[in-house]
Amino acid sequence: MMSSATLPCRYDAGLVVLSVVIALLASGAALDLAGRVTAARGRVRFGWLAGGAFAMGLGIWAMHYTGMEAYVLPVPVLYHVPTVALSLLAAVIASAIALFVASRARLGGAAVLVGSITMGVGIASMHYIGMAAMRVPAVMHWRVPVVALSIAVAIAISFVALRFAFLFGHNDARGWTSRQLGAAIVMGAAIPLMHYIGMAAVTFTTRAEPVAAPAAVGVTTLGSLAVAGVTATVLGVAILVSVVDRRLTNERHRAELQQARLVDELTAALTQVKALRGLLPLCAQCRRVRTERGSWEQIESYVRAHSLAEFSHGLCPDCELRWQAEMSRMAP
Repeated sequence: MMSSATLPCRYDAGLVVLSVVIALLASGAALDLAGRVTAARGRVRFGWLAGGAFAMGLGIWAMHYTGMEAYVLPVPVLYHVPTVALSLLAAVIASAIALFVASRARLGGAAVLVGSITMGVGIASMHYIGMAAMRVPAVMHWRVPVVALSIAVAIAISFVALRFAFLFGHNDARGWTSRQLGAAIVMGAAIPLMHYIGMAAVTFTTRAEPVAAPAAVGVTTLGSLAVAGVTATVLGVAILVSVVDRRLTNERHRAELQQARLVDELTAALTQVKALRGLLPLCAQCRRVRTERGSWEQIESYVRAHSLAEFSHGLCPDCELRWQAEMSRMAP
């Protein structure tokens, strides 16, 4: 009986770098999309949540499969398509949980703990479901402590991602700040960490039996690059749409503030405009005017209260002539 031998493996450095780049794009999209989900309401919020979860989940999934393609074995590797689709679903669900938790108005300790565990388990599930999709003429052997470490790292990364998305995804600035960029880089570097720790937990040994591979396809380097390109395009479009929507929202908010300020100024101006209308009932003898309350008031006080007019006191020509005549008579 032929004994099994451990298969040698190596990594394609170019594809490893590509997987990290995809993770960086996914992290940037997560920060921007968390802000859009927070700002939206009703059906629009659901739309941002669904679209954001798909874009972010696709980015994490593509990073995983690019990393899988970077893991080169000396035997042909196929992937079971339904299981691959299930791993994508796990990534999308984990991303939806992350965006939902990070977009809350407040992020308490219990929420971030539950969200981190759920998201971390979801990302780890995506990884190990993806590993289960492999159809390879070899036997997988797992080192349980390293598997447990990879899951713990996934939860820790999820905790950091949720905190960063909550702290920096709510920023309404027009462009990215240095802190947001730093957060995206940290998240983008941390996400592949779980994947490569998980890959370190497995070894492959040869087996003589043929592999039954219905509904399985091979993934060439060219196909991996195509998936990475499509994913990068989707993430880039998601980030661009988010940035444009953020800018339009800010401009609309500024326009609403300007409109409200103009309305307040107009209202204040109108409250200062007073006008006298209709008939003013005057006493023919004392020249007082009757007010709306039925009382009688000096005409001068009444006009001041009901208009912006002021009085400059003097004599009309007739009164001046009479005053001069009176003064002449009183002169000695």
